[in-house]
Amino acid sequence: MITLLKALFKKRHIIALNEFDVLLDGNPKGRNILIFTEQVNATYFISFDIPLREMHQRGEVNVAVVSQKLVSQKGAGCWEQWNDSFKPELVIFTRYGQPFGVDILKFFKALNVPVIYHIDDNLLELPPSLGAEIQKRQGAKDVIDARRNLLAQCDLIYASTPHLAELLKSLFPRQHVFTGEYFPYMGQRVTVNRQERQYQTIGYMGSKGHQEDLNLVVPVLERLLEEQPKLHFEVFGTIQMPERLLRFGERVKSHKVNKSYTEFLSVLAGLNWDIGLAPLVNEEFNLCKAPTKYLEYSAAGIPVVASNIPVYSMIIPEGAGVLVNEDWYSALVLYLDSTDARKRAVEIAQSYCSERYSLHKLEQQLTTIFDTVSVC
Repeated sequence: MITLLKALFKKRHIIALNEFDVLLDGNPKGRNILIFTEQVNATYFISFDIPLREMHQRGEVNVAVVSQKLVSQKGAGCWEQWNDSFKPELVIFTRYGQPFGVDILKFFKALNVPVIYHIDDNLLELPPSLGAEIQKRQGAKDVIDARRNLLAQCDLIYASTPHLAELLKSLFPRQHVFTGEYFPYMGQRVTVNRQERQYQTIGYMGSKGHQEDLNLVVPVLERLLEEQPKLHFEVFGTIQMPERLLRFGERVKSHKVNKSYTEFLSVLAGLNWDIGLAPLVNEEFNLCKAPTKYLEYSAAGIPVVASNIPVYSMIIPEGAGVLVNEDWYSALVLYLDSTDARKRAVEIAQSYCSERYSLHKLEQQLTTIFDTVSVC
């Protein structure tokens, strides 16, 4: 009988796995959480996948995840099938808009299933600096209208930063807005083995929507590459190498992302950068951002030079990075000229991040959010 039950469970698991992008089940006493995500991307992984996998291993949760792409493929009403097969006790939308976002929310609200909306950017007002492609995909009127409705009608808004939370409170004054640190420091899972080289490398890691941010430093990078023949510059991610730097030939290089999030951090560490850039244009959209880049550079053993705006100035402790108003040149030269300063900055940053942004704290935060919304 036990063998038969195991076989039936295994068959059910395989069938269910085909229904979802991600499935973590098998805990009889675990809370069933169904997540609708924009994409199974870095935001999903650092916000939910990493902490929920730990909680799943302890038997506390079962998790099913579906992306916008999967909802499009399955079509209208697919959420009713997922409700029947998974029986969620809690639904989370993370950055979700279309398709059928409002319909899905109404369905689960009618069943008295609590709904959380997680958001890590001001996705209701996208600046032109993000580029035409992102504006078309993220800024379409139907997508923004859907997100606005979801934010207005959910049971709790989970905002990634205090600045974003205050903005959302002003837009949705009747809503319960929870502010939390939505990203864990993963340095304990990354092996950093710095290799001695005959040249130094400055790097920038980011997506294509950050081209304007990187442009803040391009003139200084040109100057440094001209002054220091052995200096290299690299980018990692979907960001494009600035055209003005292409003339430096083999001394500039692009690395594309094609790994999972945890592998991504190991790849970043393996690039062996001497400095990691974190420039941000001082505009309202960017003020809502989280200092995730600082945590990722620190986990990879890379000292950080960042824009002196609240996103970073309220986070980076004394000696754990350099904050820049306008003089990027002096800040970069400071680190390029001092191995000890770079090493000390990484040590302070890693110690600070491992305490403030521990995975355990994020797990506790999620439990608090889940318990809060379940009694609303």
